[in-house]
Amino acid sequence: MLNLEVIGEGATTKVYRDGETAIKLYTNVSYEAIEHEAKLQTFAVTAGLPAPAIFGIRKLDENAVVLNMAYIDGKPLIHGEMTKDDRRLAIDMLVKLQCMVHKVNANGLPKQKDVFAWKIEHTPHFGKVIKNKALALLSRLDTGTLNLCHGDFHLLNILYDGHKHWIIDWVDATAGNPLADACRSYIIFKQYMNRMSGIYLRAFCKEAGVSQDDVLAWLPVVAAARLNENMDDKMRAVLLDIVNENI
Repeated sequence: MLNLEVIGEGATTKVYRDGETAIKLYTNVSYEAIEHEAKLQTFAVTAGLPAPAIFGIRKLDENAVVLNMAYIDGKPLIHGEMTKDDRRLAIDMLVKLQCMVHKVNANGLPKQKDVFAWKIEHTPHFGKVIKNKALALLSRLDTGTLNLCHGDFHLLNILYDGHKHWIIDWVDATAGNPLADACRSYIIFKQYMNRMSGIYLRAFCKEAGVSQDDVLAWLPVVAAARLNENMDDKMRAVLLDIVNENI
């Protein structure tokens, strides 16, 4: 649809480069949803976090909308050329950036608790009994904190341009509990880089000054909410095991 270099692609999006601008093309996604994503990323930029600036939104036709933002010429924090020591350093940087995000007050953004509750209530992967247990645990764990939580903080959502690290993909940002945000990162490691999950957890707890038990208390809640998302059966099985073993 756009005669430009494609630099990324998802289920409903393609990202193109036009000089110093990245153009994210959405098909069959509501204008309101894209506007919401732009608002969340702009919030991060305004808070002084290293997120790409948003330049604007425009409709191409009834089914296609583009979001223009600053192009970041960088590599993800993890890539195929890395050694074991490189990966450990990458996790240390990930944790430092995540804790920096958590220091921002996000009052006014969607509440993490509400997002988790909606996802748990609408997942088709388990029944009412487990849903109710997960929702009850969510209510007990939620302390009403309104720290900025990225919602999908992992190694591929950090880009390094040779001088600076950039945090991308703010669509799941909420105001909530950093322990839950860290638990989600831990679960993503468990699904895709299991051997690095413990390294991440220890690094986060040391940097944030919290206990592993307090992070892991969120396991069944965060795993249950994540089951609402698209993934293959193998990755879904990891989440189901977490819920069944911890609820």
